[in-house]
Amino acid sequence: MLHRITIQCHYEGEQKPNYNWGSLFHGFLMDALPSEVTEVLHEDTLKPYSQYVLPGADQQVNWTIGMWDSDFSKQIIEAVAPLTRIALQQKGLVLDVKGVQRSSLSNSEYLSRFFTAEKPYRRYEIEFITPSTHRHEGAYVLFPAPELMVRNLSKRYSAFVRDVSLDDPEAMQELARNIRIVRYSLRSGVFYLEKTKITGYLGRLTLVISGPDQLARLAGALLSFAEYSGIGIKTALGMGGVRVWQIP
Repeated sequence: MLHRITIQCHYEGEQKPNYNWGSLFHGFLMDALPSEVTEVLHEDTLKPYSQYVLPGADQQVNWTIGMWDSDFSKQIIEAVAPLTRIALQQKGLVLDVKGVQRSSLSNSEYLSRFFTAEKPYRRYEIEFITPSTHRHEGAYVLFPAPELMVRNLSKRYSAFVRDVSLDDPEAMQELARNIRIVRYSLRSGVFYLEKTKITGYLGRLTLVISGPDQLARLAGALLSFAEYSGIGIKTALGMGGVRVWQIP
């Protein structure tokens, strides 16, 4: 089951929120969850959720959490849906919750969008709304690559669609070879984590998928899953938040 929840907050004062607040909201989330849940999450290297923060108009902040593991989703939703206030101790700030938006999709509802459609979409646009990057050959990459995106998404997608494994390196390479970047408008962006800063990229790119229809369907399902999982590293801390569109 896929879940997404967006909590709309209002704040007072002169502070200017930005996507770097994602790590602060992550800390708040860990405090809000039962201790036995946070212990498991800290031990598990593959987090079953992603989250990010974006500033809105009129002193608003939107906090979005994407989830794909039913057990953890239930725990997270129960912890954050009833909130009326969010305290960020590091900022000395208390935000008032003004609204909560929730959406859910069953596995079959999600997959049917791609695998039962008459024809697969072969063009997708991805917007990176918080900095995204991958660690490759000991460095953070400053430009997206289909191979790195496919490799990153396939691990989380396999955890979502448990009866389908995407662990075959050759299959993933074939998938990546059939995804081309045909347009982009990107800029660099820095995400701060305590005393560390990670430089990634923000902006939009357009992808075209070639190959057989079944491969295009799988590629579409994998890329669109990024709206829940994020793309790249540190997606549980606020990096790699994306929006994905199918382009006719």
